[in-house]
Amino acid sequence: RGRGMMAWVLNPAGELVLTIGEAANIPLPAELPLTEQTLDMFSANELALRLYAMPLSEGAQTLGTIIVAIPLAESQAFLRQIALGLVITIPVVLLLSVAGGFILAGRALSPITAITETARQVSAADMTQRLDLALPDDEVGQLAATFNDMLERLERSFRRERQLTADVSHELRTPLGLLKTQLSLARARPRDAATLLGMMADMEGDVDRMTHLVEQLLTLTRLEQREARSAAPVGLDDMLGELVRQLKPLAEGANVVLSLVIPEKLNLTIPGDAASLRRLFSNLIENGLKYTPAGGHVTVTVNRLWQEVTVTIADTGPGIAREHLPHLFERFYRPDEARSRDRGGFGLGLAIARAIVEAHNGRIEVESELGQGTRLIVYLPAGAVTAASEPS
Repeated sequence: RGRGMMAWVLNPAGELVLTIGEAANIPLPAELPLTEQTLDMFSANELALRLYAMPLSEGAQTLGTIIVAIPLAESQAFLRQIALGLVITIPVVLLLSVAGGFILAGRALSPITAITETARQVSAADMTQRLDLALPDDEVGQLAATFNDMLERLERSFRRERQLTADVSHELRTPLGLLKTQLSLARARPRDAATLLGMMADMEGDVDRMTHLVEQLLTLTRLEQREARSAAPVGLDDMLGELVRQLKPLAEGANVVLSLVIPEKLNLTIPGDAASLRRLFSNLIENGLKYTPAGGHVTVTVNRLWQEVTVTIADTGPGIAREHLPHLFERFYRPDEARSRDRGGFGLGLAIARAIVEAHNGRIEVESELGQGTRLIVYLPAGAVTAASEPS
């Protein structure tokens, strides 16, 4: 059986006063210094011991020495137990740490996994997938919100393109059907030259209608994609004055009064693309003339409000029902389907107008009531106005 700790107490003369444990059977080494602290090893009775000696004193008076020893076998066994404990504990701790790390990492990365799975499920045929995560407002939560926003924009884009395809197919079906009918009739039996020329004129009209539709769609696509165009100072008053002069014969032919109102000494310049702006206001004025009955008026009014220029095109036409106003600038939207077709319209003019205005960082609004006419108001960022041109 292993032996435990033992101790000797000596008086100042080095004589043994007290022993503890097995110390009575163990002789101390003769050369052991008793006046200073000592840590040493020695052997006695075939037992290896680790010894520690410490003098006891009170002030300058030496009271004696206490010596404590422990068998090396005991300390080595204790060290072996510690080593064995470490050998067992460290792998267990490491294993638990790794397992805990995997669990924590899994919880932390679960939103990323959900984003990945949702992204895999998204396709052109199904754009309705969304992340349904109760995430905190941290980086991962912001990523999930951004991902949902991206999916929402993609879904709107795909939905718009599908609607465009359906609308174009619908618009082309009628002229293509008429064209096919005319060709079939022309081939059915011999006809005189005058009849054939009339049929060819009708077919040419159908082709022109389809060409006009394609050109409008290309224009709208370029505008919606915000293709870069050079911006330069545009004299809005001069442009509108020229447009009104050019469209006066069209207005007079329809017995409609077309007028331009610009406050005196107001020389307006706005930054933009002259060709696009000319098309914008030409479309809006022609649209007003198209729907204004004989004896009516179309008035173009220009003004400046702080840092914006406003151009208002007001007509005395039949007006538009309130339920149609929110959809008026949508592609292929026509409040009166039959009347629009009779006038050769596709419902793209106002969509193109809005795209041009938005490309110039502006906005367009409509005000209308049945029987009260319609007002289209364009707001554009103002450019430089000379000091002499400031309104009084």
